[in-house]
Amino acid sequence: MFLDTRFVQFDRVRQTISYIVSPVQSLVSLPNDIVSWSTETFSERNELLESNRTLRSQMIILQQKVQQLAVLEAENDRLRRLLDATARLESTFITADLVSVDPDPFSIQIIVNRGAQDGVLVGQAVVDADGLFGLVVQVDSLTSRVALIADVNLSVPVYVNRNGRRSVVVGTGDLNSLEMEYVPDTADIVIGDMLVTSGLGKRFPAGYPVAEVIAIEHDPGEPFARIRVKPMAQLDRSRSLLVVQQVEVQ
Repeated sequence: MFLDTRFVQFDRVRQTISYIVSPVQSLVSLPNDIVSWSTETFSERNELLESNRTLRSQMIILQQKVQQLAVLEAENDRLRRLLDATARLESTFITADLVSVDPDPFSIQIIVNRGAQDGVLVGQAVVDADGLFGLVVQVDSLTSRVALIADVNLSVPVYVNRNGRRSVVVGTGDLNSLEMEYVPDTADIVIGDMLVTSGLGKRFPAGYPVAEVIAIEHDPGEPFARIRVKPMAQLDRSRSLLVVQQVEVQ
């Protein structure tokens, strides 16, 4: 150090020593550099993984919200159609929602969330946005039991909307198929005819769509044709219903 401060010639010696020592210094600092680089790299990786998890969670939440919006939109559409149905009919109604389905295989009945305290009575008709749905057969305080028009124990007096011909539709136990009873083989009924409640027997109010003719079978040896009809009401889908409380007399 003394010679270095006194003689300029030692500058070259110092530079030479610096060249020799520099690789050693690099080797000495290499582990620390590796540790720093690894720490920074893993830190960035962890941040990316955490960001990925957060984004994935947000995507799932958004997808769930989209599904909920779709459900709400479908529900609003059903309620809107139900409201349109009430505007077309001259009756007063009690709104009701399906809460359960009767598991009895020998009957087709449901339970709705309206009962005696809401003004529901046995014998009142039940409709959905498309047509006649069923008949109230039992009333409790908070709930009521409704037999669907597909129930084998239920029959509905109807007439053909096209020509006024009267008949009776009976349940078959199939939600998508009913039958017309005692229709002469020569009766003027064609596929596509709409059947409407006639009001005869005072069991169902008149003027409610019931079913559409979908098949006619003629047997030469039988006096009556076999006619299958499809319910207008969505018996296997509708959850929002109307109990016909009172029919206005014109």
